[in-house]
Amino acid sequence: MFRIGTVPYLVARPLTDGLELDSSVQLTVAPPSELATLLQEGELDLALASSILALGNDALNFWAEGPVIACDGPIQSVLLFLAPNIRSPVQIKSLALDPHSRTGRELARICLRDAVGVEPETIQVSSGEDPFECGADAIQLIGDPALLATQTHPDWEIIDLGETWKSLTRLPFVFAGWISRPGFAPEDAAPLLEAAAERGLKRRPELVQSSSLKNLPHGFLESYLDHTIHYRLPPEDICRAIAEFGSRAGLDSGRICSAIHSVAR
Repeated sequence: MFRIGTVPYLVARPLTDGLELDSSVQLTVAPPSELATLLQEGELDLALASSILALGNDALNFWAEGPVIACDGPIQSVLLFLAPNIRSPVQIKSLALDPHSRTGRELARICLRDAVGVEPETIQVSSGEDPFECGADAIQLIGDPALLATQTHPDWEIIDLGETWKSLTRLPFVFAGWISRPGFAPEDAAPLLEAAAERGLKRRPELVQSSSLKNLPHGFLESYLDHTIHYRLPPEDICRAIAEFGSRAGLDSGRICSAIHSVAR
């Protein structure tokens, strides 16, 4: 039995299609921050989890040759929303961070610091709390909530963090990949995960039709899955992108780069 975790966002469904029906899989759906805890505590074998887990002293195993959730320019679902009274990102003094993703939070801080030159005070918003009511100058959101907020808060200016990262570094950004607990090699589940991705990537129009994002145009969502999201990148590009992220975040990236180079050879 494989204990597998995934996030509750449309972007992940092409990589996990059918896993919930597989008798060899116990599937857990949870926000990225919860998946991180479950992996680190050994409650999951592997998860489609935040790339930041592959960095630092407690780095977990990252499947370098497997599918990823990445962008090479705009991402459209990892966003910074500027309050209506904020005319420029240089005016941001307070930033509400999405409680569900360490990668998204760190990316927001890096982009503001390195691309804009500001380091605002951060506000932690509790899960279930409306971040648009917390009084922050800017709000960082990921996933389906970010996609929906573009419709529900049209008076808030949007900064696409994938686009900002690309302008800043000329590199793609890897938001998530298959990451495993200590003692479990992601490659052990490779046939299962590759089959799920093959199914799901072919079924992207159907996945859009069955998604909960009913307020968003189907054409937009199909383009989001087909063109905006990059589900495959060369291992070398993954290495460079995550290493740059780790460097700017002050986290060691030696383990992920060593693993990727050994696979690439």
